Amino acid sequence: MNRKLILLAAAISIFGLACVHRSKSAIHISGTYAHAGTLFPSTGGRVYLQEVSGGKDQAPVALDSAKITGNSGSFSLNAIAKGGEEEIFELVFGDMSNNILAVPIIADEQDINVDVDLAKRDDFYKVSGSEASVQLKGFIDALGKKSFLVDKYLSQLDSLKRIGSPDSVLLGATTEKNNALDDLNSYLKHFIESSTNPTLSTLALGWSSRSLSQEDFEKEMGNLIKRYPGNKILAEMKKNYDAQQAQLAQMQQQNNSWVDKPAPDLSLPDGNGNPVSLASFKGKFLLVDIWASWCSPCRMENPNVVKAYDEFKDKNFTILGISLDKEKDPWQQAIIADKLAWTQVSDLKFWNSKAVEVFKFGGIPFNVLIDPQGKIIAQDLRGEALENKLKEVLH
Repeated sequence: MNRKLILLAAAISIFGLACVHRSKSAIHISGTYAHAGTLFPSTGGRVYLQEVSGGKDQAPVALDSAKITGNSGSFSLNAIAKGGEEEIFELVFGDMSNNILAVPIIADEQDINVDVDLAKRDDFYKVSGSEASVQLKGFIDALGKKSFLVDKYLSQLDSLKRIGSPDSVLLGATTEKNNALDDLNSYLKHFIESSTNPTLSTLALGWSSRSLSQEDFEKEMGNLIKRYPGNKILAEMKKNYDAQQAQLAQMQQQNNSWVDKPAPDLSLPDGNGNPVSLASFKGKFLLVDIWASWCSPCRMENPNVVKAYDEFKDKNFTILGISLDKEKDPWQQAIIADKLAWTQVSDLKFWNSKAVEVFKFGGIPFNVLIDPQGKIIAQDLRGEALENKLKEVLH
């Protein structure tokens, strides 16, 4: 488990949620620490009580702090819960610019105790006086282990693809990855459905949006809203989600307008930093294929794109791959692993890529097919649809 509790922060930030209804009250968090010398110099450090903001881009707010003196000792911190909210707090051992270790607390009770061993990497704290915080700790521990296995098997699968392993080996690795992902999703759905604390259920639902199918996510969200019909946070989550889906649908409608229009002006750097423009391919049929190493649907579609390239590359056809990666190494490794033999470019800006700004698509994989005169003649070609279209125009 990551000691900065990134899993928790990610779950909160997905929809900007951190609280449910409760009455206004003072919160007192006390506890002990051990082995402080492993983190702090002889001058000591501080422990902060900070409120986890409900906004995606807002930094946590420090409400109280205490000095850490000696290798072991105790602390006592206080805060006032905003009226009407059951808030999420963090105990942060370190400083406000370098959060060395953080412990999440759900303020379902007024007096909560936390004992922390600063020398441990896992299971480094115990909490009492707050049943919701105890359950949250169990959730984070289990989620961290299950997410680690999914990432592990994904990495193994990428490595096997990169070295050209036989299909039988790839099939076994894919099965391991799928089983780990199914186990993670089963745990998330069970936790969401069985938890009696709406804050915990909402956090789990927020995290589940990263791995559940859209159908399963919408089902779990709908069931939660029925279970807690007056919950303002769930209502806000549904509102935000519906707005995101509406925006995506609008962008997809805009995408349809590309067909029969001139290809836009776009230039991006290749792996060596050299600019490559769409216009430089004029005179050929060009498939602009937008993908990313982290995008599972893209990686699953890549074999179809490779097949099309191998079949039509000698018939005045080529491909320009545009990646929405953030880092160069995973991008380059995926190119090798998936055997993408055509030109690849990326400004390594994730969803802030110039390609997103120009083509205005809402999801990947996304592609357009450009004719030799520079006009877009098709888009969103997948599998057999890509092959059939190329057969049609490259007769």
